Amino acid sequence: EDDGKTPRLLFERHIFHRELRKRAPEKLARAVEVGLAIPKWNRAVQYKDQGTSRGRLAVLARARAIDTECANRSCSWGVGQTMGFLAEEMGFGSATEMVHSITDGGIAAQVSAMVREISNKKLKDELNSHNWAGFARIYNGPGYAANQYDTKMAAAYSKWVVKFPPENEERVEEEKIDIIPTRMAEPPKTMAESKTGWAAIIGTITAVGTAVGQAVDSIKPLLSDPKVVVLIVIIALATGAFIYWDRRRKLRQDLV
Repeated sequence: EDDGKTPRLLFERHIFHRELRKRAPEKLARAVEVGLAIPKWNRAVQYKDQGTSRGRLAVLARARAIDTECANRSCSWGVGQTMGFLAEEMGFGSATEMVHSITDGGIAAQVSAMVREISNKKLKDELNSHNWAGFARIYNGPGYAANQYDTKMAAAYSKWVVKFPPENEERVEEEKIDIIPTRMAEPPKTMAESKTGWAAIIGTITAVGTAVGQAVDSIKPLLSDPKVVVLIVIIALATGAFIYWDRRRKLRQDLV
């Protein structure tokens, strides 16, 4: 984020409601009153104040003022969009511990957390077989198709496998994949918005590329199959690019 230290995040109001109800019910009414907790996901209000990094950091600060752990559990974090409430499943003592880890460890730690989640959810076969829809259904949830996670992964794989071919396999020519456009068209960007967007994307890809060497060392002990390691590296590189575009698109739709 723009503060130079916080990993990219997105606060989920319905998750905050659920976590407070389970862990700190006495604080739930306050969170609802100030508009930070809602019982069900609602596009109209879910991300209304998170269109900028400054906005996301402000929402996080307000939620942490109510309950730090529940706030951290209610966000997706880093390049892998790892949900805080999965912290214990990935070997962390709490979501707060996980956030500290991926903050201090940078992109490499974020990729490592993503790989832990992939390993825990037993998605190795989906990656090896390039079953992007099967992977996205489990990793991103049943609404994956609306955000085109599977087609974006397929396109990213075709792009990056040319530069990072799996071991013992010959290089293949890059194959273009037709992406079905979303139903709701994004409003035309101004020249300034376009330049800003591309600058952010390029910056993200550069950061991911710098740290990917470190990330591979942390990935190998978790997934012994070298083909899986290559796939994870490809996904990590591509994620940094399309996460910015995808969230920007969704936030624009929410404001239309």
